[in-house]
Amino acid sequence: MNKKVYFVCSLILGAGLVVISLGEPKADAQCADKAQLSKIKNEIESKDFSAALKDLTPLAERGDKCAQYHLGLMYLDGEGVPANPSKAADLFSRSSAQGGKHAMYNLGVLYAQGNGVKQDMRKAFELFKRAADGGLADAQYNVGMLYLLGEGTAQDAKQAQRYLEMAAAQGQEDAQYNRSLLYLASKDERDKGKALNMLQKLAQSGHVSAQYNYGSMFLHGVAVRKDPKKAAFWLTKAAEEGCIPAQYDLAMMYRVGDGVPKDDKQAISWMEKAAKNGSTNAQYNLALMYENGEGVAKDRSIARQWLEKAAGQGDREAKRKLSSIAGK
Repeated sequence: MNKKVYFVCSLILGAGLVVISLGEPKADAQCADKAQLSKIKNEIESKDFSAALKDLTPLAERGDKCAQYHLGLMYLDGEGVPANPSKAADLFSRSSAQGGKHAMYNLGVLYAQGNGVKQDMRKAFELFKRAADGGLADAQYNVGMLYLLGEGTAQDAKQAQRYLEMAAAQGQEDAQYNRSLLYLASKDERDKGKALNMLQKLAQSGHVSAQYNYGSMFLHGVAVRKDPKKAAFWLTKAAEEGCIPAQYDLAMMYRVGDGVPKDDKQAISWMEKAAKNGSTNAQYNLALMYENGEGVAKDRSIARQWLEKAAGQGDREAKRKLSSIAGK
């Protein structure tokens, strides 16, 4: 039998902890002048790391918070120097002590990951919150998610919504995406319509999880008339970027010819991708396809292997089918 399709692409409630890229240099009381920072930025962008290192090091040693931050990025990424997360953490710490928001954020990431420092979600939260209250959108998103999860702080749905809305208002796509899912979960059809509009914009901008969910709304007729062809278009985009549920859904569509021409080869190809990427739905259905010779030569040995993989991840139907095979 076909199994239930999930309505999310990635772990939606993951905190999205990503080290931000080098932004435009901003001069202030603790930073070198703008022209000097622009010169260093150009050196980094042109990958002249030895020159950047030569310019940044004395500035950082004199307490320049911007130099400390950018030098920390070089040590974190191993650009011009051997990668040294501990050294990066020290430089971020010195910069954040002077109010450097980006340094606070990156130091928070290191504490959340336990990279160069002992993992400490409470410290990570405190650093993210300082950066968030200073207006940094990525930090606002992480604070919102940590409030939602109750990691590093007490769970607080109202504060979670507040910080996610702050981040979304600044164009932070993951915050906008999570807001769209909250609308999608609402029982109010008007909220589902808002979700559709938000997901459309995000999908068009290349947000993979949004592409999956936007396509799924057309596949299942949520807040919009069913349109399998449109669903297939967006699910294909998400699947090609590695979205596992999209790969599974697309396989099922090719399997039955829903929104796309029936194509056993495409069905097997996408089902195998999803199965190899860990989808228990795909593993179970791929086992059935091999068991029944659907689009492939019958092979009970391969079918059993996929059932065992699904069962190993806790899939109940796979476990029941293995038990019935063993009992014969």
